[in-house]
Amino acid sequence: MHRELFEELGAKAVGASQVFLVSSPSEAGLRIQHFFVTRLLSLDLAVRTGPEFADPARGAYDPDYFDLRGDALADIGLQPPELKAFILANREALLAEAIRVGPTTGD
Repeated sequence: MHRELFEELGAKAVGASQVFLVSSPSEAGLRIQHFFVTRLLSLDLAVRTGPEFADPARGAYDPDYFDLRGDALADIGLQPPELKAFILANREALLAEAIRVGPTTGD
């Protein structure tokens, strides 16, 4: 997870807590997606790496920012849909978990 955060967002984070899992059939068998809450320490889009960032023909990879406590998430096409429903139903607990896994716990 930490490697992916750095590669995709140039981000560094501390702690991690798996909060959600989605599985679905795929051509290769079973597709499993793990979702975590972590405490973001820094983000630098200029240091992202990977082939998608080297080829402008692949489009832009700009993150969307929104306040989890507001109504903006309801209008975002977050995938998979089960994740969006989970976040909307559990946003206060997720925010509390982000604080718990943060640097004050030593995690």
